[in-house]
Amino acid sequence: MLTVKAHAKPSPINGLGLFADEKIPKGTIIWKFDSQFDIIFDSKEVATMSKEKQDFLDRYAYVSKESGKLVCSIDDSRFTNHSAKNPSIGIIPMLGETEKCFCALRDIEIGEELIINYRLLDACDENGKDAYLDS
Repeated sequence: MLTVKAHAKPSPINGLGLFADEKIPKGTIIWKFDSQFDIIFDSKEVATMSKEKQDFLDRYAYVSKESGKLVCSIDDSRFTNHSAKNPSIGIIPMLGETEKCFCALRDIEIGEELIINYRLLDACDENGKDAYLDS
């Protein structure tokens, strides 16, 4: 669940993106797993879903490096776009948390797009060959 004020809007990177509604100081936790807003799916469960649901999860969920399960947020954090070269969000472990948390790598200004490196987050993207993962 997002722990900062942010919203989705059209992005110059891809489709919709997540944009800061407040100044976010470096080191601020931006997202942490919350079982009321973030859903975990086992791959066997996903295999029984309709194609539409599988497509949704393929687009908006990530495969956790911790559990190997899909994590899907129902808030606007699911619109966070990728950059390997200029991410503003990093990933850090926190004791007692189900998943790693996302934190600001630097100060983020109001209106700035929040960007993460998918290779550090998603077990499927970690060694993925898709060209966008290198951008």
